[in-house]
Amino acid sequence: MPYNPFPSRRTSPCSAAHHIPFTETNESGIMTSYPHQIGSLPRVGSAGGHGTVRRRGLLRLGMVAAVTAPFGLRPSPASAAAELGAPAILQGRNKLTIIWTPSSLCNVVIGLAQRQGIYEKHGLDVTTLNVGSDTSAILEALALGKADATSNFLLRFLKPLEAGFDVKLTAGVHGGCSILIGSRDAGIEKLQDLAGKRIGMSDLSSPMKLLYEIHLRKNGVPPDSITWRQFPADVFPLAVQKKEIEAFADGHPTAYYAIKRSNGRLFELASNGTGELGQYTCCVLAVSGKLLRENRPAAVALTRAMVEASKMVDRNNSLAVDAAQHYSPRQVKPEEIGEMIASYPYDEVRGCPTGEAFRKHVLYFAQGLKETGILKPSTDVVKFTNRITLDILSTS
Repeated sequence: MPYNPFPSRRTSPCSAAHHIPFTETNESGIMTSYPHQIGSLPRVGSAGGHGTVRRRGLLRLGMVAAVTAPFGLRPSPASAAAELGAPAILQGRNKLTIIWTPSSLCNVVIGLAQRQGIYEKHGLDVTTLNVGSDTSAILEALALGKADATSNFLLRFLKPLEAGFDVKLTAGVHGGCSILIGSRDAGIEKLQDLAGKRIGMSDLSSPMKLLYEIHLRKNGVPPDSITWRQFPADVFPLAVQKKEIEAFADGHPTAYYAIKRSNGRLFELASNGTGELGQYTCCVLAVSGKLLRENRPAAVALTRAMVEASKMVDRNNSLAVDAAQHYSPRQVKPEEIGEMIASYPYDEVRGCPTGEAFRKHVLYFAQGLKETGILKPSTDVVKFTNRITLDILSTS
C-alpha cells in the first residue's frame, strides 16, 4: 500500500548491501531509527532488540538461586520472569513485526490498532518497521525475516508471487487510496479522453500505474496509447498548467489539495474508492510463509486484528483521525483528514473482505495484470489466485 501519499523523497530500489534507515514504532508512537544494513538489523527478542535479557537481571537471579538452593528453595517462576523483564511471556503474547509507512494515510488501520489495543486483545505484541514505499525494500525485509507481515498495495505482490515469493494474502485492509485526476483545461471529461494523452506519476514503477493501466484498458483506452511521465508529486498541478501532462495519479493528501485549490480546473476522473474499482480492496494483509509454518495461530490473530481495526476505521472516523494525526503529524485540519479517510472503503464488503470474497478481489486484479501483459500468458489466474490467497479465518 502502501503508496505514500505524503510528499517525501523517493526511495530507490535496494539490495541487502545497502544501508537503509529502518525505524521501529512502539505503542506510544515513539520511533527509533536503525541505520543498519538490512541483513544486520536487530530483531525483536534477539540481542540488541526489545527482548534482550539484561545482564544485571541475570546476575540478581543467579544470586537468589545461590542463596535459596542450599535450603531446597527455588525462586518462583513469576519472580524469575519479572527479573528477566519479560511481561510478554507471562501474558503469552506473540511477538510480531509488521511493515508499514506511518505517513501513508490509507494505512491508518495499523496505527489505530496500536492505539486502541486491538493487537493486545488478540494476544499480539506488534512492532512496526518502516522501510519506505519502495517495493523491493518491502519484499526484501519479508524475505530476510526482518518482518512477519505487511499491509500494502495488492498490485505490489502479484508479479513476485507469480515467481514464487513466499507470502500468502489473507485479507483485504481497505480500498480507495489512489486518485486519477484530470484537467478540464486540457479537454478531459471522461476516461476515454485520455487516449493519446500524458499522465503524470511520481514513480513509474508504482503499483498505481498498474492499477490505472488495468482500469483504462477495461474502459477502452489501450495502455500503449498513454504516455506516462514522471514528476515529483507536489508539482503535478504546475505540470498541468505548463501543458506537460493532461492528468496525473496520486494519493492523499496531495491529490486532495490539488483538486481543492484548483478552482474547479482539476477533478477526480477515477479512483479505487468509487465506480468499478471501488468495489475491490486495494491494500491487503500479506503474511510471510515462515510465520504461517512456524506460528499459524499468530497469523490468524493478526488477520483478525487487522480486519477488526479496518471495521473500526469505517465506523468511527474520529478515532481514525486521532490515529492519523498521532502517527503522521502534519499541518492538516482534522476535518480534512476525516474527509480523506471517509473516501476510503474500509467496510467488510469492499475494504476488508476475507475468504471467498477476498479471493474474488485478488482474481479481478490477477486477470487484469494478465490482460495487460504483466503476468505471463501461461499463468492460470484461477489456480494462481487459489495458490496465493489463504482463507485463514475459516480454516483455523
